[in-house]
Amino acid sequence: MKGLILCGGQDTKLSPITYSIPKQLIPIGNKPFLVYTIELLLKSGIEELGILVNEFNKPIFEKVLRKYFKEDFHYIIQYEPKGTAHGLWFAEEFINEEKFILILGDNFFDCNIREFIKKFQFEDTNCKILLKEVEEPEKFKVAYIGNGRIIDLEDKPKMAFSNWAVTGLYALDKNIFKACKEIEPSKGGKYEITDAIKWLLQKGCSVGYEKLNGNWRDIDNPSDLIDQNIDILSSIEENIVGEVVNSHITGKVILEEGSAIYNSTIRGPLVVGENTIIKNSYIGPYTSIGNRVSIDRASLENSIVLDGCNIFGVEDTIDSSIIGEGSIIWGSKGMKKIFRIVVGRNSKIYLNM
Repeated sequence: MKGLILCGGQDTKLSPITYSIPKQLIPIGNKPFLVYTIELLLKSGIEELGILVNEFNKPIFEKVLRKYFKEDFHYIIQYEPKGTAHGLWFAEEFINEEKFILILGDNFFDCNIREFIKKFQFEDTNCKILLKEVEEPEKFKVAYIGNGRIIDLEDKPKMAFSNWAVTGLYALDKNIFKACKEIEPSKGGKYEITDAIKWLLQKGCSVGYEKLNGNWRDIDNPSDLIDQNIDILSSIEENIVGEVVNSHITGKVILEEGSAIYNSTIRGPLVVGENTIIKNSYIGPYTSIGNRVSIDRASLENSIVLDGCNIFGVEDTIDSSIIGEGSIIWGSKGMKKIFRIVVGRNSKIYLNM
């Protein structure tokens, strides 16, 4: 069976990070979170994988994913992205009338979907949706269910009468392509997958569901990234390859080759990439630090630091922050503060403390 991951949209909620890197390639636990999705599909039996991108970010996806996979993926370009259903227009030739699995590229799944895929492959079902019970359904697309079938779908209702959220994983057959071409755009000018599935329901197609036994998160804002980073780091295995000198380390830590920690206090779980130097600093738990980073006389925890950053003299805690590639944060002494920072590539921040 084929798989399709949609990564063609242009994100604004995670700007300025996404000015220089697509949302799906932002590292979580020092690995692009799209890599986790691809690994999930490959180990679940997907034999051929298509990745829908836009005309601007295709080279970035190819360059990054080549570092993690030997497989050749089929890149499909979505021109002038106008929603999820619009993206499927461009994937019809790749799918070639087969049943397939669709995953929205900004969704993170920690579960086993092998049986979900296997069942759909042999069922007489046109569409199957993976659902997750949530406490605040008004924040999600909501499914109304009965007799093992989807009755109706509603997108972020003001008052939901179901706790079953529609996750970003769908099993579909060729009928979805006709549905995507027949629906009208939403008020926001986008062609929505929810409307396409409702079209299938109206035409008498069989639309089923399964309840997710596992974890799922829609990565929609910086807090979602931070929370997912916490989840990933909670299950790491310690692996200290780099050098540790006159430093106190507690908890599980990954320290990659060429990196060194001097005169610092380190509390895991955390991960430090290659060729990174940490001096005279405190690095607290649930922190991911990329490659070629320099940290000196700084305090940092519960954050994501991308490659090539420099952080100096920030003695009061940087907490729950995302620091974009190549950024410089330079502190000077003053009143004590806690800083929450989301900055893009090559940013410079001078903190008067």
